[in-house]
Amino acid sequence: MKRIASSLILLSVSLLAGAQKLDWNVRFDYLLRNYEYDRSHNVYDDSYTIHAARLTPEIGLLVKQNNNVYHRMRVGIDILKDMGEGKQNLDLFREMTFYYNVEAILDNGGRFEAIAGCYPNTFPEGDAIGPYFDDDYVFYNNNLEGVFFKYRNKRIFAEIGLDWPGMFGDTAHPLRRERFQVMGAGTWNFAGDFNFCWTGSFYHYSYAPNLPNVVDNHMCNPWFQWEPFCFLDDLRLDLGGIFTYQCDRIRGMNPKFPMGLYSRQIIGKWGFAIDNYFYYGDDLMPLMDMSYNGVPYEDLYFGDRGFHTLFDRPSWVDYFHIKYEPELKACPWLSLSVVFSFHLGEPSKILDTPVFRGWQQGVELKVNLESLRPHPTGNKSRRGYHSHFVRYSL
Repeated sequence: MKRIASSLILLSVSLLAGAQKLDWNVRFDYLLRNYEYDRSHNVYDDSYTIHAARLTPEIGLLVKQNNNVYHRMRVGIDILKDMGEGKQNLDLFREMTFYYNVEAILDNGGRFEAIAGCYPNTFPEGDAIGPYFDDDYVFYNNNLEGVFFKYRNKRIFAEIGLDWPGMFGDTAHPLRRERFQVMGAGTWNFAGDFNFCWTGSFYHYSYAPNLPNVVDNHMCNPWFQWEPFCFLDDLRLDLGGIFTYQCDRIRGMNPKFPMGLYSRQIIGKWGFAIDNYFYYGDDLMPLMDMSYNGVPYEDLYFGDRGFHTLFDRPSWVDYFHIKYEPELKACPWLSLSVVFSFHLGEPSKILDTPVFRGWQQGVELKVNLESLRPHPTGNKSRRGYHSHFVRYSL
């Protein structure tokens, strides 16, 4: 312990000696989201309301190696208030963040970034909302734990990282599973307005002291994207597929390979937009209702519950969003989103569910002062680096 403390002191002194300035950031999120699924008897999702605010201040050191390489070490705290919950003051303080981050402009003009530790989930840029992650999960799972890498140039964007959300349990936590997830995304601008994109996830849902079984849930979503330049502010068409490998090893079952067609369409002008994604294929969550020794498979799936189609054959699902997101040029660090989302799907007489399954309304306000902090010189525009991902939330 003394050696560790001494090492940390020496590291802190060396950083202070080389640091040029104090580093900081502040993020604020306000969210009001209401779900109404009574029309489908709450079969696919529940009716409930989220009303919450989060403040995430960070402070640390910025070490400027040169004009093209910046190092950061930060520590922060996640402060979350669910309105009406009754918690006050210190009860609102949740998980701390602490991480190392490096940004570098390479000799070939590309930009490389890496981060390690317990870091904000805003660092990944992959378009994984929907089948991979439910937007509520993204809001409440504010931090990732592990390491992440990103690279971009004028034609290529790629990222890959590791999140470790579950540690093997002990006597006090006999049902806590070891879990880790390797996530990746990328885009290649191969011809004019056309791109090839992908997102992927390797999810290992592993052992607990009293649950000696392993479940695999791996997903890959490649697609072609057309995003022409025109008088509209947004015009985008994605067409591809979702392919998965899922297996409960202890049961000796044959692996399952749920898959389907996945498409997204976006059209927008003056801050108003229609954002729709459509899926036709198998139930992407076939193990959702399974358990081991009476313990359900919690945290096996993070995606929108609509992709758990409950059909034993291919069927279709559609999420139709109408949103207003004004461009606040005077405040690029501030974003406002007002969204109406309609969940549609193949009707079922057995489940007594119509085509219109339910809808939700949402208002979200975000403040992120990261863009005001110093960064290595060079083009920081995501558009300029052909990164076309949009982390959309309702």
